[in-house]
Amino acid sequence: MSGDTPKLVGIGSVFIDDIVKPTGQTYMGRMGGGVVHALMGAAIWDERPGIVATVGEGLPVESAAILNRYLDTRGLVCLPIPQMRAWQLFEEDGTRRELYRVKETLPFTRGAQPEHFPPVYAQSQGCYLLQGVAEMRTWRSVLKGLVLWEPLQQIMIPENAQAVRGLLSECRIDILSPNLIEAQAIYGDLIPDELVTAMLADGAQIVALRMGEAGSIVADQTGQRVHIGTVKATNIVDQTGAGNTYCGGLLAGLVQSKPLHEAAIMGAVSASFCLEQIGIAEPQYVSHDERNLRCQQLRQTSITSR
Repeated sequence: MSGDTPKLVGIGSVFIDDIVKPTGQTYMGRMGGGVVHALMGAAIWDERPGIVATVGEGLPVESAAILNRYLDTRGLVCLPIPQMRAWQLFEEDGTRRELYRVKETLPFTRGAQPEHFPPVYAQSQGCYLLQGVAEMRTWRSVLKGLVLWEPLQQIMIPENAQAVRGLLSECRIDILSPNLIEAQAIYGDLIPDELVTAMLADGAQIVALRMGEAGSIVADQTGQRVHIGTVKATNIVDQTGAGNTYCGGLLAGLVQSKPLHEAAIMGAVSASFCLEQIGIAEPQYVSHDERNLRCQQLRQTSITSR
C-alpha cells in the first residue's frame, strides 16, 4: 500500500452543530457530522484517516483547521452552497432532535458520492459510511477493503425493514453498527442478543450493537460474541456523536488487525472521550496513558458470551 494512502477513510458530510443542552446552555458553531466524529474516533488510535465529504461555503476557519490537523482532506468536496448547520437539541432524558438551519440540505444528507472518491484512497483497508440503503448499494459496488455501515437514523423505521434486511442479504456488509433503538425498529422488540443473532443471520459479517450506558455487543459469523461495557466515571458533557466515534475506534482496531473484542474496546474508549468533550473528540486532548488505562479497565469487565 502506498504511503500516501490512508489506512482508513470515512464518507459523509461535514456539519456545523449548534448544541442546546436541557439547561438552556448553548455551544455554538461546533464541528460535527457523523463522519467527522467517526474519523476522530479513529485518529485517537494514531491514525490519520482520509475524509470524503461535502462541505459548503462559510465553513468556519477553526473547523477547517481541525479537519486539516487530524485528517487527510484530499477527499473534501466543496459545494457552492451555504455550509450545513444544524441545531442539536437535547432533552432531559438524553434524547436528541436535529433541526437543519439551511435551506439546501440534500447534498449534505446524501453526503459524498462515488464520483468524489479520490483514486489515491482506492487501496485503503477500511471505510466508514453513514448512509441510507440505496447509497450503500452503490458504494459497496465500488469500495474495496472492510466496509463499516452505520445506518442513517432516518431510515431505521419499521417501514424500511425489508429494504434494510434485503441489503444485508444481497450486499457484503463487513461491519454493521446500529444502536439498540434503531435495531428494534427493524427487527421488532427483541432482546439485544436476539437482535445481534438476527442481523448475523441476515448476512452481516460482524455486528456491533450499541446500547448507550449498557455498552455494546459485538459478534461475528465465526461465533465470537462479547459484551463490552462502558468506561467508568466518564464526565459526560455532550452525547453528540458518541456512537459515530465508537464506530471509528472499532474500525481503527480492525484495520490494525486487532482481535474483534479488542477493536470493540477501542471503540468504547473512543466514545468515552467524545462524551467528555463538547463536539468532536479532539485527539490532542487524549493522552496515551489515559487511553490505555481505559482499555485495561474494559478488558477486565468484558464478558464473552460464546
